[in-house]
Amino acid sequence: MVEYENKLNQLEEKKEQLRDEMVQKTNLLVFQLNRQEQYIRRENILIYGVEENKEDDDDGEKVLFKIADQLETDLKDNEIQRVHQLGQKRRNSENPRPIIARFVSSKKRNEFLTKKRELKISK
Repeated sequence: MVEYENKLNQLEEKKEQLRDEMVQKTNLLVFQLNRQEQYIRRENILIYGVEENKEDDDDGEKVLFKIADQLETDLKDNEIQRVHQLGQKRRNSENPRPIIARFVSSKKRNEFLTKKRELKISK
């Protein structure tokens, strides 16, 4: 009987050890996934305060090009990966939805942000 209890205790210890290893590996995977998601978001910018066009559903890209013109930045279609407004369309909202733009390269995104800062300082 004592032999069975010893084996049972050994199995319980092994079970706890495996559970701890699984928790550590899960935490490591979650950390790596979060780090990868943050790395991917480096090419994104958020634009707030742009009035929404009620008739046009896909005006995020048009707005981005208008802003680029104001910033005197040469922005081409192939330098933007995706542009859209965040959230659901609201009927009677005073706060317009933010626009998220994903650039193909960090270089173009940084150029865009640098011009924005220069425009902000000169006003």
